[in-house]
Amino acid sequence: MNSKERVKAAIHFNRPDKVPIFNIIKGDVVPLPLTYSKHWNPGHVDNEIGLFPHGMSPNNWNEPDWVKDRPEYKDGNWKKIPHEEVDEWGCIWNMKGSDRNMGHPGRPSLPDLKNIDDYIEQYTLNPKDKSRYESAFQFKESFSDDFYKMLAIGSQGPCHVVSEMRGFSNYLIDHSKHPEELIRLIEHVTDFFVETIKTSFKLGLNPDGIMFADDLGEQNGPFFSPRLFKKFYLPYYKKIFDIAHEFGSETHLHCCGKVDKLLPVLIECGLDAIEFDSPRMSGYCDLKQYRGKIMFWGCVNIQSIYGKGTPEEVEREVWHMVRNLGTRNGGYGAYFYEEPKVIKAPLKNVRAFTKGLKKYGDYSKIPDHWWDYPTVESWDDFEVPPLPPLDPN
Repeated sequence: MNSKERVKAAIHFNRPDKVPIFNIIKGDVVPLPLTYSKHWNPGHVDNEIGLFPHGMSPNNWNEPDWVKDRPEYKDGNWKKIPHEEVDEWGCIWNMKGSDRNMGHPGRPSLPDLKNIDDYIEQYTLNPKDKSRYESAFQFKESFSDDFYKMLAIGSQGPCHVVSEMRGFSNYLIDHSKHPEELIRLIEHVTDFFVETIKTSFKLGLNPDGIMFADDLGEQNGPFFSPRLFKKFYLPYYKKIFDIAHEFGSETHLHCCGKVDKLLPVLIECGLDAIEFDSPRMSGYCDLKQYRGKIMFWGCVNIQSIYGKGTPEEVEREVWHMVRNLGTRNGGYGAYFYEEPKVIKAPLKNVRAFTKGLKKYGDYSKIPDHWWDYPTVESWDDFEVPPLPPLDPN
């Protein structure tokens, strides 16, 4: 199989030859990044004074006077000191100035819903702006059609974006206190996602898959009950997934948190694959009932084994992911965390992940009786159980 065939076979449980690998541009998946508009130029209006552009290179920013008048900000030096940034949605980010990651959501940008009309008018993104797709086309043209091309619609989905507009506490309260306004904001973001998918095909990008990120839970459970999640989000997730399917693309969602209780709703929405950086957070036992119903992209658990385990444990964990997240017909894909240094995963463990896939990721080499060998019922996040015995007797 080529890479595209392998990923599609894993998604649809159609017997892939190997576990597909999502490792930026080193595996079977090539991400097609959607970027900010080249026409975006923040910091020039009153409510953005003091806010720097989030995700934009300083060289591409037409600096406002309040930046030009401050020598400590010149030549992009503001990147090196603590500061606030604003993204295209108007969301505010806290940046330490000493790190290279995406930062953390800051203060609410829409703390008062009385301003919702003006806010939406100011922060409505144009999905038909061709400049957003330039990097995606560059990536696509750099790889053959044998690879699975996945359009990455930013780093946040509807839940993420709206929670950053409102502030997380306000956002949760809005589900009971301001449901109409909350739905209006969710629709506002969803419309951009839907039109972006349509435009990507109209322009000829033609991605094989669509991916975005929405963290829907914390360490011990989801942010909302399945009933509440279905009421507020099913119509909008379904709208995004339906349009992707209409064009022949599969749908992928990155999600952090223990969210196994939300999987029935996500499956009902039409989600094809979910990606977990820490699959043990939801738990292999609690995910078991969804094997064969949805594909799982999974990294070696970043909260425990990947950073603190031995290379030998990392290798063995690969089999447990193949077995507990997938089936003998597919359903598991290996996801390599993008910045292992950030989570302090040693290089030897990253290499062990690759080595484990060579040992246990080739379906033709997996002993048939391993699929029927009893799985562990009680897991310790910092322990990796032994492999099944080689002798079937």
